[in-house]
Amino acid sequence: MARPRQRRFHIFAALSVLGLCLGLLSADLNAGSAVITDKDIRARLALMREQKAALLTLSDMMAGRRIFHPKPAKAARRVLIENTRKIPRYFAKQQMEANSHAEPEIWTRWQDFETRAQAARQAAKQINAGSVNGLRRSLPAMVQACHNCHQTYRTTPNRAITH
Repeated sequence: MARPRQRRFHIFAALSVLGLCLGLLSADLNAGSAVITDKDIRARLALMREQKAALLTLSDMMAGRRIFHPKPAKAARRVLIENTRKIPRYFAKQQMEANSHAEPEIWTRWQDFETRAQAARQAAKQINAGSVNGLRRSLPAMVQACHNCHQTYRTTPNRAITH
């Protein structure tokens, strides 16, 4: 009897940690986007929004907030694999604007940034989108890879911006 209870506790704990990480990652990428004039920065933000949407699709399926269907889960996985591959190219130009949320250290520590993008791509490839249990085992590594990069290379957006 204690074993199923212990297992439920571990699943709950893992989902709680994942929820916390997703909360940290889900800061509004649209904040201030109306004042972004540089096309490269707008493209970076669009890339990150696509990744955010894919992660939310998978995490909602994993947590039971959305019914699991393999086809959209696998499509979200493909978005993550493809977009994480594009990260270095989209950040290659050192373009900064007040609401871009990119830290200048991206370009002074470029090799580390590329390494983190590659780690995110590897985590995306490892996502098991074939079942809810597969997502529960594999999605936290993807969220952690995103968080590791954002923690170092993304500024905290201004929460007062409402558009």
